[in-house]
Amino acid sequence: MTFNKYSQENKTFPVLVLVGTVVLFAGLFISFEIMAVLLFVSVLIMIIYGFSVFYEKHIDDYLTISFVKSSVKNYQGDEGYIEVMIEQKGILPLLNARLVLEMDDVIHFKEGRVVPRRFKTIHTRTFNLLFWEKRTFKIPYEANKRGVARVHDLELVVPNLFGFGSIFLRAQKIFNQEVVVYPKRKVVPNIDLLSPKRMGHHRARHSLFDEQSLPVGTREYEPGDAFNKIHWKATAKEGNLQTKVFEKSSQISWCFLLNVRSYNGISAADDIESLIEKIAYMTYYATKHQIPYRIFINITSINQIPFMHQLEGEGEAHYRQTLELLARMKIFTFTTPYERMLHFVWKHETPPAYIIQVGATNEEQQRYLNLIAKKGSEIYYLDNDGLENRREGKVKQHG
Repeated sequence: MTFNKYSQENKTFPVLVLVGTVVLFAGLFISFEIMAVLLFVSVLIMIIYGFSVFYEKHIDDYLTISFVKSSVKNYQGDEGYIEVMIEQKGILPLLNARLVLEMDDVIHFKEGRVVPRRFKTIHTRTFNLLFWEKRTFKIPYEANKRGVARVHDLELVVPNLFGFGSIFLRAQKIFNQEVVVYPKRKVVPNIDLLSPKRMGHHRARHSLFDEQSLPVGTREYEPGDAFNKIHWKATAKEGNLQTKVFEKSSQISWCFLLNVRSYNGISAADDIESLIEKIAYMTYYATKHQIPYRIFINITSINQIPFMHQLEGEGEAHYRQTLELLARMKIFTFTTPYERMLHFVWKHETPPAYIIQVGATNEEQQRYLNLIAKKGSEIYYLDNDGLENRREGKVKQHG
C-alpha cells in the first residue's frame, strides 16, 4: 500500500549526533580508558540514529489498511460502526501509533470531533501493532443526517521507536468505504385518499373496472350486465344465464416530480429535507400497498435522460433503490431547469393516475403541469402541510 510519508524530527536528536561525533574525535587525544567509553557512547548514538533512519524509511513497506465492509447502510438516527483493519506484514512494530480517520459529517463519530466549517467528522485512536500482526478496530458512529459519508483522509502518526520525532503516513489510496444514510419517513396526512381513477393492471378490492384476463368465477345474470360478459358454457350447464366475474383492477400509479430549488430558482429550497422525508414515507406507503411509482428530480445526471430519475416499478427492491436515490441526492450541485424536466415528462411519459408535485413552482412550470393534467393525470401538491389538490382546495384531514 502506498503512503504519502513525511516526518517531524525532534531537534534534540541531531544535536546529540553532532555532540557524539565531536566527542568521538576528541577522544582520540585523551587517555585510552576515557576514549573507550566515549567511543562506545558515540557508536551507540550512531547506531540509534541509523536504526531510526531505517525505521522511518521502511516502516510502511509491508503495512496495509483496509475496510471490512465497503458500504454500510443506515437510517437517519441509527447507530453503527466502521471496521478498519490494519496489518503489518513486516518486522517493524508500531508502538503508541495514532489512527486519524476523517469522513463527511453525515455521520458523527461517538469518540471523535466535528469540524462544522469543513463539514467533516474526525476520529483519532491510539494503538499498538507488533510485527506480523493484524488488528481490526470498530469505530462507532451515529447517522446524523441524510446523505453519503465517504473517507476523505486516513492517516497514521507513528512515533519513532526512540521517541525522536514522529512519522506521518497519509494513505494515497482512494477507499470505496462509504456510509449511506437513508432519510427519515415523515408522515403525510390523508395519503389514503389517493384512490384509483382508471382501468389498469393493479389489483384492488374495490374498483369500477374489471381485469378481463383474470376471470375468477360466475354468477347469475342481472339486468344491466354486458352481453360480452355472459358465460355461455356455464349458462348451458346451469340452465340459466350466467355472468363472468373478473378480478377487480385499477391503475394506481404515482409519479413524483421534485423541484429542489426555491421559488427564485437560485438557492436550494429551505424545506427540501422535510420534503424528501415525506417522499420517503409516500414511497414506503406505495410499496406496502403494491402501488407502482416513478420519480423525477431536477438534478443533473450523466445518463441519457439528463436528470436524476427512477423508472416505474414496485416492491421492496424498487423501494430500496428509491432510498438509495434519495440518500445520494446532493442538493448543492448542478440542476436542470425545472421547465425542461416537466417538458420531458409531458412529451415522453405515459400519464400516471397521479402526479405528485413536490417543491416550488412558478407560472411557467404550472403551465406544464396543466398540460400534463390534460393527458389524464390528476395533480396533487406536496408541501409541509400535506397534500393539496389546488383545483379542489386543501385535502381535508381524514380520521
